[in-house]
Parts: sequence; structure tokens; C-alpha cells
Amino acid sequence: MSLPFSRWTRALSRTLARRSTGKPASRFGAPIKAAALAFAMSGIGVSLPTQAAWQLVPDSSGATATLTAQGSQGNVEHVHHLNGLSGTVGDDGMMSIPLSVGQTDLLDKVGELPPWLSGVSQMRLATLTLNLDPLAIAALEPGQTTRMQVPFSATDGNRTHRETLPLEVTRQDATHLTFINADPISLDSAEVARNQVGSTLLNLLGYGKLVGDIPVTLQGEMVDQ
Repeated sequence: MSLPFSRWTRALSRTLARRSTGKPASRFGAPIKAAALAFAMSGIGVSLPTQAAWQLVPDSSGATATLTAQGSQGNVEHVHHLNGLSGTVGDDGMMSIPLSVGQTDLLDKVGELPPWLSGVSQMRLATLTLNLDPLAIAALEPGQTTRMQVPFSATDGNRTHRETLPLEVTRQDATHLTFINADPISLDSAEVARNQVGSTLLNLLGYGKLVGDIPVTLQGEMVDQ
């Protein structure tokens, strides 16, 4: 089946051939000229879209974070879960995961929100970016696990937290991979409290001041497209 771009370039090459010779383009001339035209156009920034190699399975992809709040009778830990991670992994191994408030269990603990906060569930918490090693993934046999050091970043507004994440990736079968970070990601609780969305939620939850780092564990499943 021809891609729309290919059909367009072949039609254009036939038109150019007719104008230059006054005769219909030859059977083999049009595809060759179309290929040349496609190559030339690629040099000025026109390219075919690429398909992502892997896609996260939301039903089995999520995160767990532990917040420590300073209380009158000592520090109290609060464990929260985030479900439905979505995102794609390109052939270069880059995976981007947007996180929204509605994916967390925070609102379940808050209860009914006032009307002026009705849109808070759509607010973006952060965007996670992981740069996986495509060669290491391709080399995995079913049942094998590899541990890779993955460049990781979490972007929240104008702030970006970067570190190297030790990730354990297991190939379940020919089309499915699972992953989990071997060591938790450590987020600065002070940075979270300074975030507008984060501070709003913390106030609604009544946690008060957060102390220490916030360990975050990612776990997920990817399917080959």
C-alpha cells in the first residue's frame, strides 16, 4: 500500500515529466524521479513520520510515592499511588510520560472539591523523560532481565530534576517488556511544596510541612507496536 507522500511525489514527477517532454512519463521514470524528489525534499526538512517502537500499557503501569509530613507528634508517612501511565518509546529509546493530578489517588483522599477547584484533576503534575538503551532492549531474550543506567528527568513548569535511574527491564515475550526502577527516584520535598499544584494539594490534604526526600518507584509494562 502506498503512503500518501509517495502517491503525491509520483503524481508530481509525472506532471513534471509531461511538461518537460510533452509525452507521458515512462513506466520506470516516474518512480525514479519520485524517489529523487523525496530525497531532495528530505534535505529541506520534509520527512515521513516515524512510528513509536514501544507503547506503555496504562492498566499495568504506575508509580508509588511516599511523602513524609511533619506532625505535632512526630513525622507521618503518607503513601500515594499514581496509575495509568501512558507514553511511547521511539526507536531512539526516548520515553516521555506526562503525569496529571487525575491519575493519582490524591483526590480520593481529599473528597469533594469546591467549585473553584473543579479543573484540578486535569492539571499537569510533571513530565517524566527516560532515555532507554534500544540495543540492550533488542538483545533481551524472553525471560531475561537487564539492569541499565537510564538518564532520567522530571520537568515541572520551568524546573527540571535530572539524575541517572537504575532500571531493571525484563522481556516477558517477543512483544512485551516490564520495568521497575531498582532504586527509588528521590524528589526534593521542598521543590514539590513550591509547585503551585503541589502546594494546593498539600493544603487540601492537610499535610503541613513536608520533610526529607520523596522516594518514587516506577513500574510498567510496554508492548511492541
